[in-house]
Amino acid sequence: MAKSHLRLLGRATLGLGESWIPLERKVAGVLAYLALEGPTPRSKLAGLLWPETHERAARNNLVQSLRRLRRAVGGYEAVRGEGTLQLAEDLEADVTRLILSTLQGKYAEAVDLEGELIGGYDYDDCPDFADWLQAEREHLSGLWREALESEARRLEEEGELRKALALALRLAEADPFSEEHLRRVMRLYYLRGDRGAAMSAYHHGRERLKRELGVDPLPETQALVQVIERGAVLPGAGGRLRREIPLVLWQPPVLVGREQALVQIEEAWEAGKLVFIAGEPGIGKTRLLRDFASRKGSYVWMSALPGDKGTPFAFYARALREAFGESPGLRLPSWVRRELSRILPDLFPLDPLPWRDPADRIRLFAAMAEAVGELRRQAGVLVMDDLQYLDAASAEAWAYMLSKLALDASGPRHYLGAYRQGELSAEALATVDGLVQAGLAVRILLDPLQPGDVEALLASLELPNLSPTELAPALFRYTGGIPFFLLETLRVLWELGEGPEAPGRLPTSQRAREQVVRCLGLLSPAALRLAQVAAILGEDLSLELAAGVLESAPLELAGPWAELEAAQILRQGRFAHDLLLEAVKERIPVPLQAHLHRQVARALEEAGAHPARIAQHWLEGGREEVAARFWLAAGRDYQARALYAEARAMLEMALSHSQDRRSDLEGATRVEAQLLLADICREERRYGEADALLADLLDGPLPLRVRVEALRARAYLAIGDPLRAAGYARKAYLLAHKIEDEELLHLTRTAYAAVLWGLGKVGEAIHLLEPELALDHPDARHRIRILAYLGALYAHRGRFREAYALLEEGFHLAQGQDPYWRVLVAAFLVGADVERGEPLAHWELAQATRALGPFDVSEYLALVMARACLEAHEPRLALELLAERPGAHLGRAYACLGLAYTCQALLALDDKEAARQALMEALAVAEDLEGAPRALVQVAVAALRLGEPVAQALLERISPETLSPADRRSLEGVGLGFGMYLP
Repeated sequence: MAKSHLRLLGRATLGLGESWIPLERKVAGVLAYLALEGPTPRSKLAGLLWPETHERAARNNLVQSLRRLRRAVGGYEAVRGEGTLQLAEDLEADVTRLILSTLQGKYAEAVDLEGELIGGYDYDDCPDFADWLQAEREHLSGLWREALESEARRLEEEGELRKALALALRLAEADPFSEEHLRRVMRLYYLRGDRGAAMSAYHHGRERLKRELGVDPLPETQALVQVIERGAVLPGAGGRLRREIPLVLWQPPVLVGREQALVQIEEAWEAGKLVFIAGEPGIGKTRLLRDFASRKGSYVWMSALPGDKGTPFAFYARALREAFGESPGLRLPSWVRRELSRILPDLFPLDPLPWRDPADRIRLFAAMAEAVGELRRQAGVLVMDDLQYLDAASAEAWAYMLSKLALDASGPRHYLGAYRQGELSAEALATVDGLVQAGLAVRILLDPLQPGDVEALLASLELPNLSPTELAPALFRYTGGIPFFLLETLRVLWELGEGPEAPGRLPTSQRAREQVVRCLGLLSPAALRLAQVAAILGEDLSLELAAGVLESAPLELAGPWAELEAAQILRQGRFAHDLLLEAVKERIPVPLQAHLHRQVARALEEAGAHPARIAQHWLEGGREEVAARFWLAAGRDYQARALYAEARAMLEMALSHSQDRRSDLEGATRVEAQLLLADICREERRYGEADALLADLLDGPLPLRVRVEALRARAYLAIGDPLRAAGYARKAYLLAHKIEDEELLHLTRTAYAAVLWGLGKVGEAIHLLEPELALDHPDARHRIRILAYLGALYAHRGRFREAYALLEEGFHLAQGQDPYWRVLVAAFLVGADVERGEPLAHWELAQATRALGPFDVSEYLALVMARACLEAHEPRLALELLAERPGAHLGRAYACLGLAYTCQALLALDDKEAARQALMEALAVAEDLEGAPRALVQVAVAALRLGEPVAQALLERISPETLSPADRRSLEGVGLGFGMYLP
């Protein structure tokens, strides 16, 4: 029988055949415990994972969880047994493989079993289980690190330095304060001939130790640094004059060893397919692309750069700017120019329309595709090189462009792309894989040159005193047939004026680097200063910025710039290759590097560069507190553009480099970053992280305004726990009065009203909000909040004419804002429809807005739509909406409400057993639930329909005036027409 697979390292999933099913949090905990502890009594598991629930309800919760798992995986019994539970015999868990592999010394198998045990889940509500989980996570992490260390040691002993280095880097990332791991990385870089990378690793490690622990590296580490600093001196390098390198060593006249690849490209070209070239660094992808494209006539060349990854749309902005500069007569439609003004405001000084929904982002992608398509139509061939450096936003636009191009049957596609094998992002690789699998593209993997190819290349160079037959075998062994390394070695040999008298005399990449450093010594002082500034500027290099840093006029740098280009140190405004860049950086004294970084930061700030780029220079300049402020600004910018991953990365940098909150200025940066990060976590529905950040923030000294904002944010996070939320909201509202800030008063008043509504205190909430109707709010979002909440409160009171007037005005205003606001108002509109007894009146609008995005309010919308389906006698549709438990993340009141709706839907389908299980879960949640009348009413209704006597006790906890029209109808539907509840 084929085995099923259980992944517990990382995201917990269950694999059956080709399908992988995500596991719910509690189910993942059950399976992890069984995988590591073996057969376990059912009662123990229930107690561990439902510790605050009565034993009967806890056991029912366990049964229900396992039943949902069985349904999700098509009936497969992953957990078997009655009183004692265990995993199915045919279910193989990755944690078991990790333990066995390390015990048996099969470390190569164990190194790929990486990830935190049931990563992404926390179990703060299950303290005993959380303690067990923490211990197991540490144990498994230790086993994995042991496997990595052993395998890295073996690979190094066998001479597999590249593979050993890859493992060493993973070790260093897993334990960044281990100097043993740091020394391993340094040593392997050095053994591979990359002295610059070894020194860079040391400097970063030293700075981390100083910053985080306040200590210097150990003597062993410093001794290794001294060895690396001395390096290997090229034989006879001192005193020799540099010989001019012949052009054939920069651009060999013949492309050898690529005949088969050229045939494959030609066949794909004739078949109208897209072409992707892949291979390791230095394999010759760029040369192959240029040779083939030039054979076809003119072409458009676009190349991504290493610095692109940190800035959205960096690749497209630079590539299109360069391409438009070479095609000044290019005509683009007005809508394309307007969209491109978002990324090229200097070329198209137009005012683009604000983004209002995801379709606007697609319109920008379409404009980019149209512009690139027009360039391709004029030139005939489109070439995109180094795709592994694409920034995330450009990668999305690139995927969109390829999909349009691949399906365009109006003409030849004529697209060539190249990337480094193993370095393309997962999303970009999926795009290429999809096109190849669909037969719309071909992928050609370039291999290193073979010994015969190396000999042919040497012969084509026609260099004096060089015997291709004698040199080729040794050169092949030293370079592995990688064209870049091969030519680099030849250039060093030529410059030294030495012949390859013995294989041991052939220089390695490290010697090539040292030779580059020696050549830099021949530059004039002005050219060397410019090279140093260029190395610090990196991808921001321009004549104007360099002049600003050096406090010179751009014209004064024309001579030094020409000298660097003549020495082939700069090509087209960039370093010719990374060896040169690293060699220049190595020669800049550390104090001067810091000074130059500060100068660059000021110049970039004056030029209006993105704050993320400026922040990195301030950090390298030794000004962490200033860098933190710029990372905070970058985080705000990315959040405003809904680039949440980028925003989180920036804010985490701001937090890690800002000072303690006791320091006023830097502390304010830290506080604001933490508050903004909590807001982003909430928007991404990472509620646990958001609440933890806010709790930590409120635990210390804060400016009053920040404390108000944090309390308000926490009130919304606790909205499903009405009494706790009321405490936060009331405190925020009272503090806002103290500082007399109108905006804060509005925000806290709205939050307090929302909490009062959840408590059933509708009259108080209305009284709080009605004065806001007469105010002229400059921010449209403030007006939308008032209209939406007040409209919902009127509907709760049965004042439908007033309710719909406000809600419809709110939805109209929301059209001009972020999609979030449309989802919010749509949820309240459907809620009003339910109260009025016309549950499907706005159904199409609700479906359309629900698709706008996964916001926190989207879960509330799903709950309201489920209630509408129940009212409309559509229980199956209601269950579909409730399948992912939309209320669970919003707090206990909404979780209870969702379970009550689930029970009622199952009863409508006559599935009484499943309905009873849902009711048991709902009762367990409702047992100590306070201040949530709607949830209690719906649980009582479900209990009455199942004949459970507990309904009476639930109803006695509800005040009649808290009931809405829909709640009253629900009670009437189960025969409760008595005056106590239905006055």
